[in-house]
Amino acid sequence: MSWGSIWKGHASRRVNVKESPLKHSPKSLVMTLVLGMVGLGLDLAQSRAADAQPNSVAGLWVVVIEQPRTRCRWEGSVRLDQEGSRIIGSGAAKPVGRNRRCPPLKGNIEGAHEGDRVRFGFAMGRLGAADFEGTLGDGGRTMNGRWQGRSAAGPWRAGRAP
Repeated sequence: MSWGSIWKGHASRRVNVKESPLKHSPKSLVMTLVLGMVGLGLDLAQSRAADAQPNSVAGLWVVVIEQPRTRCRWEGSVRLDQEGSRIIGSGAAKPVGRNRRCPPLKGNIEGAHEGDRVRFGFAMGRLGAADFEGTLGDGGRTMNGRWQGRSAAGPWRAGRAP
């Protein structure tokens, strides 16, 4: 963005860029400069936010967690918030089917997201805490990976909730 377009786009009144700003009162010149700088700052902030947004894992996710050894499968949701690379949130998942060895899962999440990699801990109720690692895919709309707990492990996957 050129200073000329900032001058024209953010001025309180339109000014011909070729016209000398000295022909205007000092007050209007200062106001025009201040508005131009504010506009430039807003443009940069919006640009940074737009750049960060596609990379964010913040939001509501639908999850499937599996434990092949016990044939447990859970389905649920996770809400994540992200500040920088830090991830925090909470989630819950219910067992699919009637396997008594599969308790409901509910807990808090804390971890990190860098690039296309995610890593977080999840307190899984009776099963204790588990560490999840995975990769973002499909333009940030899916995640999948592996989880490991005290004596359990398996795959997991998630997709952004509609």
